Amino acid sequence: MTAGSRFTAREASVSGPPRPAGVLRMVHPGLDGELRLAYETPELPADDDQRLLVHLPADEGTAARLAALSAAGERLRAV
Repeated sequence: MTAGSRFTAREASVSGPPRPAGVLRMVHPGLDGELRLAYETPELPADDDQRLLVHLPADEGTAARLAALSAAGERLRAV
C-alpha cells in the first residue's frame, strides 16, 4: 500500500491507541472556561469489537458548567 506525504505525516503524529482512562480537556463555545472530563473505557465481556466510553466531570467547575448547560435547555445526550 502506498500513501501520500500528507497521510504519512498525519499517521506519524499519532502516538498510539487511545489510553483506557484519562482526562479530556475541551472548550465549549457556549461556556466560559474549560471543561475537564474524566474518561474510562471499561473492559467488556464480549469479544465483538465494541467499546463503551464513559465521560464524567473531572472537577467541580466542569460539573457546574455542565449543569448550567442543562439549566439553559441544552440537552446532553449519550451517543
